[in-house]
Amino acid sequence: MAGPVFYQTLNMVGVDPTLYYTNLATAGGSVTPEYPAPPFIVGTRAFGSDGSEFVFVQASTSISLTDFVVVGAGTVAAGTYMANPITNANATSADIALGSTGIILKQSVSFVPAGAMFWACTKGQFLPATTSSQYGLSTNGGAIILYTTTSPGQLSSAASLATSTGNVAFAGFAVISSVSLSIPASVVPPVGTLSNGFTVGPVVSMNNPRTFQQLGSSGTLFSNNSVFW
Repeated sequence: MAGPVFYQTLNMVGVDPTLYYTNLATAGGSVTPEYPAPPFIVGTRAFGSDGSEFVFVQASTSISLTDFVVVGAGTVAAGTYMANPITNANATSADIALGSTGIILKQSVSFVPAGAMFWACTKGQFLPATTSSQYGLSTNGGAIILYTTTSPGQLSSAASLATSTGNVAFAGFAVISSVSLSIPASVVPPVGTLSNGFTVGPVVSMNNPRTFQQLGSSGTLFSNNSVFW
């Protein structure tokens, strides 16, 4: 039976991967609660229970909760550790990691504002992937290849994308169509729309996802996913 993951962090005090941190200079004053001084610098890594791993990043643009992101260079500030919703165009350009915003709890809005800092989860279990559910994640289970789509931040398990030009393939995912017990929203953010506030799928497990090379029936590489990180 699947069980909830609580994500206690193990290597430092004060890490809360369910929050994002804003300040007036980068994200405006409209987001509450307000965190004027993020407690960590970007690039800080944290390790949690059940093998979970996180990296502290800055949102290069507005990012919807449960989006998948690529971490690399961005436009808000010079340097790396900038997060952008994953797309066909940027999937192979992330030079640090692919992560998820899936366990960030809603504070006052349904997105992480541009310029805000947050913990991108790069490895973990039972990560909500609500925004990707319309692309087939809720109907495919187990360890599968996921593909980028034309919608930023969203991945798909659709087999038709295997040969589509421009859709990049990723290994390192297991898709769970639904969990076999209800998980309180205080443990894992709501995924479905349930009146009792409890959580069901789709959720995914991430094990340091990486681009994947696929071979066609003739033994040649598909052009859309021939790049490794």
